[in-house]
Amino acid sequence: MKLFNILVIFILVIGCGKKNSQLTSEAIDVALTHLSKEECDEALKVLLKLDGEEENPIYIQVLASAYACKADYKEINFLEDDLITLTTTSAVTIMTSLTKMTMSSQTEADSDDYVSILKGINTLLGATYGTPGQLARNQKFGIRRASYLGIQALLLQLVNLGKFLHFYGNVNNTGSKGQGGNTNTCFLNYTHFDATILINAGLGGICNTTNDGHPDLDLSSSDGKRRACEGVVLVANIIDIIDNLELGENNDLKVLEDFSEEINIFLDIAEQDGLGQFVTMTSQSDCETALNSASNLDDLQTYFVLIFEKGLQ
Repeated sequence: MKLFNILVIFILVIGCGKKNSQLTSEAIDVALTHLSKEECDEALKVLLKLDGEEENPIYIQVLASAYACKADYKEINFLEDDLITLTTTSAVTIMTSLTKMTMSSQTEADSDDYVSILKGINTLLGATYGTPGQLARNQKFGIRRASYLGIQALLLQLVNLGKFLHFYGNVNNTGSKGQGGNTNTCFLNYTHFDATILINAGLGGICNTTNDGHPDLDLSSSDGKRRACEGVVLVANIIDIIDNLELGENNDLKVLEDFSEEINIFLDIAEQDGLGQFVTMTSQSDCETALNSASNLDDLQTYFVLIFEKGLQ
């Protein structure tokens, strides 16, 4: 009798496992059908009803797609219409071309589209425990599946980096900083001695004064710190993914190898100046925590000059 009870329990457990797996597969199929019709909210409703799928890489990818769908993001269009326009001869041409991509236009901080893309990014980056990184995804999911997660995250981050540069850099339709609809010519207001020296030396291009930063990147406010960290984390994760993936086998992504090489020139200078923690800062929460320190806030200003002001002239 005892053996019979054990077998019954075993069969029930196995049966439930199969049933849950089948329900998950069916839900993902339904969500994909909704996404094919651009029914983003319906896809999200189906996916968010599932429990315990945070370890399922297919679920993670489809959920991220559902969030991005709400921003009218279509991966094939981004690859065919935007990524091919990326000019990678220097960090300056890279950042300028990012601002001119079709999805880069941004008229307010934390816009619905930006936040939707960010939710997709965070879904993918949060697939591992601890500090996000491509190597951690490789270890958890295996190189093949992790590469799918990484490439999806990479493309979404390029979209939001374009939005970040476009809005906070106040660009016009040619990608010229400080010439857009806002009044600022700089990303930040600069008070730290090292940062002001660099600005006064002309490193920021049109940003040649220390008090003309974007009001939504006010480092005295929690929202300003969060948004500044979003820019830092976007760059760090993009470079982390490119440097830890084999992109040569994908013709659509080969251009990003030069992207990494050129941006890394700027990042290496920042690291040599003692800003290494921001160069490799792939965690939004770690970045915001770091900015509780006054010295780190000073370092962030210098980072912004060396990466964003110098990169977007």
